[in-house]
Amino acid sequence: MNIGLGLIPAIFWGILPIWMKKITGGSCVQQLLGTSVGITLSALVLQMIFNFTINTTNFLIYYCSGICWSIGQGGQYLGYDKLGVSTTMPLSTAFQVIGNSLIGGWLFSEWTGLHDCLIGISALIIIMIGTLIINGKKENIKRASFKWYFFLLLTTAGYWGYSALPHYSNVQGISGFFSQSLGMLTGSLIIYLVGKRTISGNDKFGLKNITSGFIFAIAASVYLISLQVNGLVIAFTLTQMNVIVSTILGVIILKETEIQRIFPMMIGLILLMTGAVVMVNA
Repeated sequence: MNIGLGLIPAIFWGILPIWMKKITGGSCVQQLLGTSVGITLSALVLQMIFNFTINTTNFLIYYCSGICWSIGQGGQYLGYDKLGVSTTMPLSTAFQVIGNSLIGGWLFSEWTGLHDCLIGISALIIIMIGTLIINGKKENIKRASFKWYFFLLLTTAGYWGYSALPHYSNVQGISGFFSQSLGMLTGSLIIYLVGKRTISGNDKFGLKNITSGFIFAIAASVYLISLQVNGLVIAFTLTQMNVIVSTILGVIILKETEIQRIFPMMIGLILLMTGAVVMVNA
């Protein structure tokens, strides 16, 4: 187990939404396509340097994983716009942790025996409570359009496929990064065409968001390594500490939350971290 390695993606994924809101801008489809282009360029450089080999079956597994990512990431980017970073990130984290932990724990048998299952489920409950506290009172949730919460939940299924599919391959995760990035680019291009209905030759926001892809590429490539070292449950749970980084920065830099909400948000973040620690030791 390598906890430090697993936390690297959390740092970069936590910085990413703040970078996009403050630096790159653009619509969710521009952000998605620009990010995927930056990821693909980064993966291409790694491929040229290390010359990873991968067979057709494993290529398709990682390619489909990348397509799943575009669905989950597109939903999250839309959430940044409709719900705000400090609301979207805790909710997205809860949805992802529940799905991926159950998939890893039960489908991939990373939880062995009743003891592990009870600890894992207890950790999920703690994480859920922390997320609800971070997100605020029920009346605050009702004021936003319910459809965006539902859409965020629906698209989070893409993240489940993104994290789970590489487990069906028999190669080291980083070897599949380039094929995964091609799937990301394909899915993002389709979503971009649906949203924009055309490809602009001078989309400045799309071009600016290529830098977002470079940030994401660091997190994604290290995450693939962490999957091999730590397993799905631990690797994924550690990455979700990005919610701590993004929520705090969302409050401080983007000023998305009233000052009186900071204390309960900190309590929620502490509970979320506690749940993650319990999950790691399941």
